[in-house]
Amino acid sequence: PWDWQNDDAFEAVVFKKLDGGDYSLECMEDILVVERKATVDELFVNFTTNRDRIKAEFERLKNHKFRILVVEETCDDIMNPFKYYVNKKHINKKSPKMPVAVVASGLTNLMLEYNVHIIFGGTRAQAMVRGILLRAWELHQAGKL
Repeated sequence: PWDWQNDDAFEAVVFKKLDGGDYSLECMEDILVVERKATVDELFVNFTTNRDRIKAEFERLKNHKFRILVVEETCDDIMNPFKYYVNKKHINKKSPKMPVAVVASGLTNLMLEYNVHIIFGGTRAQAMVRGILLRAWELHQAGKL
């Protein structure tokens, strides 16, 4: 998990289980949630083996105003069939484009069915989420969220 304990921008960092997602802000757990995915392979598993689980998670979050999925890969990584383990290890006997299609379709469904904002953050994913959380807190303090 990302750790902002030594980040002076955050008053306090609390580790606790959320109803869904990986990150939020105290007093805003029902408004904003960030789900983090580290790799293309994690996404591929989520949209194949764990398809029901990820759908159930975003179903639980449907009343949140902001649902954000941050991926620690770039869009180019997602679209590159040779980034996927099943292709690198020659496990995939169908088509090298199959994992790309599965992930692209899964992400599209999350955007359209659950109104999920998707961020391809690459190596800057943590910094991007930090900025989102800090801005959300400012807006919340100003009564705008």
